[in-house]
Amino acid sequence: MRVARQRDTLKTVEGVEQRTSMNDARIALCIALGRNLDDIDATSGHDLSRESYESVRESWRWNIQMHGWSEWHERNLNEALTWWRERRPEFVDGDDWLAGILKEDQP
Repeated sequence: MRVARQRDTLKTVEGVEQRTSMNDARIALCIALGRNLDDIDATSGHDLSRESYESVRESWRWNIQMHGWSEWHERNLNEALTWWRERRPEFVDGDDWLAGILKEDQP
């Protein structure tokens, strides 16, 4: 759904300008937070630092621990992992975000 809305906004000049402004704001925020320029995605402005990766990973783990596993989690977790794998495969390779939190992992 979110992706479809993003595609729709890119069909207008105003939509493209809005996305560019948001991306520029993200870049500025990352710089203000002291992120290394190599850790900022130049097109989207997203923080690709190891710290950001760990924060996202821990957020997923906390949510699954608190709310349990569901199909929603599976679909969206796979999207999150794919997003990180495309940008920072060295962080994701060999890193099991669910290790030790699902019942079947418990002794």
